[in-house]
Amino acid sequence: MKYAMREYIGKNVNISKLADAIEDFFKEENFKTQILHLSKGAFIQARKGGIFRSILARDGAFTITVEGTPLSFKIRIGVSKWNDSPDETSVEPVFSKPMLAYEDIQESLWSYEIEHHLWHYVETQVELGIQ
Repeated sequence: MKYAMREYIGKNVNISKLADAIEDFFKEENFKTQILHLSKGAFIQARKGGIFRSILARDGAFTITVEGTPLSFKIRIGVSKWNDSPDETSVEPVFSKPMLAYEDIQESLWSYEIEHHLWHYVETQVELGIQ
């Protein structure tokens, strides 16, 4: 899995609030999270400890980007190294070269299930039209 992406057009969603809702999704699942709001969108990371860290690789974390405008935006979900101190400079490659920024991971039912539930959650939030 390099990354999964969905594009939304004409939905009129507050990008910042959608990013916060995605972070909340992971917090409710007891993930350690971090979020960085940027002018072009948001960068979110979530990881678990213990055996879950070995499933996602040593320093791996679910990495989500939300990019665009309220009427036209993309969401990407993948796995990349945990960024200990994210800032605009360190996360820029994720936005400009997403295929290179995400890592391959061993496929597992657990990561697939989390991704599936996250997409369902995001679709619900988008349809509700977060303002």
